[in-house]
Amino acid sequence: MIDVKKELLALSDEGNAEFVRKLVPGDRVIIGARLPAMRELAKRVAKDDWRSYIDTWEPECMEDYMLRGLVIAYAKMNTDERLEQYRRFVPLIDNWSVCDSFCNTWKPKKNEKQKVWDFIVPYLKTDDEFQMRFSAVMMLTLFIDDEHIGDVIALLDSANNDGYYFKMAKAWTLSVCFVKYPDITMPYLEKGTLDEETLRMTVRKIIDSYRVSDEMRAKVRGLVSRN
Repeated sequence: MIDVKKELLALSDEGNAEFVRKLVPGDRVIIGARLPAMRELAKRVAKDDWRSYIDTWEPECMEDYMLRGLVIAYAKMNTDERLEQYRRFVPLIDNWSVCDSFCNTWKPKKNEKQKVWDFIVPYLKTDDEFQMRFSAVMMLTLFIDDEHIGDVIALLDSANNDGYYFKMAKAWTLSVCFVKYPDITMPYLEKGTLDEETLRMTVRKIIDSYRVSDEMRAKVRGLVSRN
């Protein structure tokens, strides 16, 4: 079995740790292991005795949390077992970096996506900033498509939390909804049901997208200039 603690510690990078500490608030120890290297380690653990790794998991740093998320996203298992592993892991998420690396790793098959959708929606209805962010980022990653666009916007509209990291995820997701489905998303933004902070975040992300025309940028800017 891979000595995960030893190999993770070998990825320590104090220079990167200082950089990450500025971006990721909280009091967890950060060793600065870089994400590409952690992905490679996670893939090897996922091919090894990953269940024993999970069963004996004792976190000492932020990267331990990130690695566990990556391992259960990479490991081979059926959908029900994976979602059970997700259910156990999601409450442990307490920063955007662990959340987002976790959310964008597993690529479910088409016939798995309904179970995934049913799994993530309830998290958007909690009062937990990072569980709500998990749901929003999973929607962003997997469900901005013809089948789900209306539901994504409606669910995000009904989901509110004062936490900055949820608001940013909500804005990020809505901005991608706009880029892919402007004719559906613009009327929603014009309704004025978004709080001002989230609206401004959404507009800023839309404006920053290279896939948005100058004409649409001007129209979107108008949403905040009149508030």
